[in-house]
Amino acid sequence: MTGSALALQALDLTGAAVLVLAWIGLIHRRIEPLVATYAVQSAAIGLTAGLVAYLYDAPEIYLLAALTVAVNVGILPAVLRRVIRSLDIGRTIDTYVSVRRSALAGLGLLLVSVLVAGPVAPYAEVPSAGLLSISVAVLLIGFFLVVSRRKAITQVVGLLVMNNGILLAGIALTYGLGILVELGLAANLLVLAIVARIFLSRMKESFDHVDVDALRTLEG
Repeated sequence: MTGSALALQALDLTGAAVLVLAWIGLIHRRIEPLVATYAVQSAAIGLTAGLVAYLYDAPEIYLLAALTVAVNVGILPAVLRRVIRSLDIGRTIDTYVSVRRSALAGLGLLLVSVLVAGPVAPYAEVPSAGLLSISVAVLLIGFFLVVSRRKAITQVVGLLVMNNGILLAGIALTYGLGILVELGLAANLLVLAIVARIFLSRMKESFDHVDVDALRTLEG
């Protein structure tokens, strides 16, 4: 078996890992394991970028893979963990939807992504286009995390999972989004982390908690 064939098989495995890790994020009951799962998922995306760089002989995408690992695996999870510790955020994940229903919703979102993106993938001219359905599913699962979790910190993780879905789609369809775009994206993520830190600090100072649902008590 040739190196390219092995790389394509590995690409399928890393794509599956990204999807499974997104789904696992829906069943976590504690915040720190959720952050750790996001970090592992980002590592899988970095490996995916490295495989795409090998398949298409695109050395610049190796830089993208390294950037993904440095920012999404190293910096952002560290920032999130520091926020959790410094603000003394409760370790449990408060949800609007039960864990069991969240898991079922994740499977439903996967089905939707296959129905929507699956027919499009064969028309793409790149072998990695099969990752498109997975990227859409990860994007939808990240959005579900945002709307179904009560604490602001878990909603931030949901936004980062959505970003991973967008990043995976770019890698799958365009051999990577382009290193300059990715540098800008990384900078935006760092800004997002800083804004999230300020936002959570303000909530803690004003309301003594970071449960966004509790703000509804101020209505009227």
